[in-house]
Amino acid sequence: MCKGVKLKRTFWIPTLLFAAVFVFGTGSVGLVRAETVNSADKATAEADNAKIQAQKALVEAEKAIQDAEKAIFEAEKVKGKAKEDKAKAMQEMVHAGHFPQDFSMTVPGSTVTAVFSHQKHTEREKLKCVECHPKVFIMKVGKDVIKKGHLNMEDMKKGKYCGNCHNGEKAFSVTSINHCKKCHPKQ
Repeated sequence: MCKGVKLKRTFWIPTLLFAAVFVFGTGSVGLVRAETVNSADKATAEADNAKIQAQKALVEAEKAIQDAEKAIFEAEKVKGKAKEDKAKAMQEMVHAGHFPQDFSMTVPGSTVTAVFSHQKHTEREKLKCVECHPKVFIMKVGKDVIKKGHLNMEDMKKGKYCGNCHNGEKAFSVTSINHCKKCHPKQ
């Protein structure tokens, strides 16, 4: 072989290999780019779908809130009406002469007993049940209030319980020594 032929082969084979790598390599780079574009498009589509779903969920949640607020409003109206009906029924019972019995209250650890009369307060003083119940006294809980020691002269002097009315303006004051026997007849 001659030197020129050998030299051509030396350059020809690497050139051919380089061309093959370049052609195939560029093709695979194109595939990678195509896959990347497809992945980006897919991610964008998924993000758009998620946004649409979130917007639908938001609209549904807002509607549920509106429905709940409407139901609460209606329930408050029904509750108000029921309270009015209860107050009327209580007053009708009083007018018909059905009074809860007088009851005695003794604070634990004390010898002082107070007596309360619903009849005197409603008939003589013309008070309505709703003036005390449930603002001042929750019905049927009086005994719990006494057991816990809440119904005492100190609280009444502060305007709580009986002191709400018996403050010297609306009715005789719980602090008036001249009126002790009205509530504490046995002392």
